[in-house]
Amino acid sequence: MVSALVSLTDVSIAQKKSTKINKPATASNLSDNKFELGVAGGLNLNRFTKGQPHTGYNTGFNGGILANYYVYKNFALQLEVNYMQQGGQMITFKDDTRLGLPESFTTKNVKNSSYQLNSIEVPLLLNYRIKLKQGWQPSIYAGGSYAYTLNVTEHYQKTGNLLPEEDIIATVTGNQGATSLFTSNRFNLIAGANVKLPLSSKLKLLIDFRYLNGLSPVRENYSYMEKTGFGNNIRTNSFISRVGVVMSIK
Repeated sequence: MVSALVSLTDVSIAQKKSTKINKPATASNLSDNKFELGVAGGLNLNRFTKGQPHTGYNTGFNGGILANYYVYKNFALQLEVNYMQQGGQMITFKDDTRLGLPESFTTKNVKNSSYQLNSIEVPLLLNYRIKLKQGWQPSIYAGGSYAYTLNVTEHYQKTGNLLPEEDIIATVTGNQGATSLFTSNRFNLIAGANVKLPLSSKLKLLIDFRYLNGLSPVRENYSYMEKTGFGNNIRTNSFISRVGVVMSIK
């Protein structure tokens, strides 16, 4: 009887040792991937720098692809290729009568312009991931980008004296190309933060906010009076919001 009990005890212990305990897959475990690919897009709030007075804001769109590679623990390099609409508003006071030309609507007016710079932007960012137990992945990042201006569109509202002798004021609105007024190549500094929320074992929802600060001028020697010797270099800055989807790859 004692022998039988000892035998049953040995079998029970052997079964416990041979049983493999599988931990349930958590969002944190599923985030331990070295490589991520994603797409994202959203809205920009743009403004020219205040090197000259009478500058203001406008809005634009952004969209592109990203690749994220974790080089060491929670540090990753992020490369992106984006389509970006930047720019801002400028008010120009034109007065060619000082050059001896007769006063007319074309020689003397005030023009409120909103410039939209359509560009291809390539950011390179250093990303630090903060891992949380519930699976959320907040990150902070910083880096720089190169931007190439494809074309520039000017949306303007021009106000002036239509008939100077009779003091009749008129306002005209329109659109025109303005690519030649702006530089083609520029560099930017970027700082931002995002959070990735798990959708499945491989997919995450990306919510991203960043500030883009222009390092190089987008327009050189700009003068709101169109007067030589009173110009400044103008840069463009943007606050950018994006939403996208990121896929983890082993």
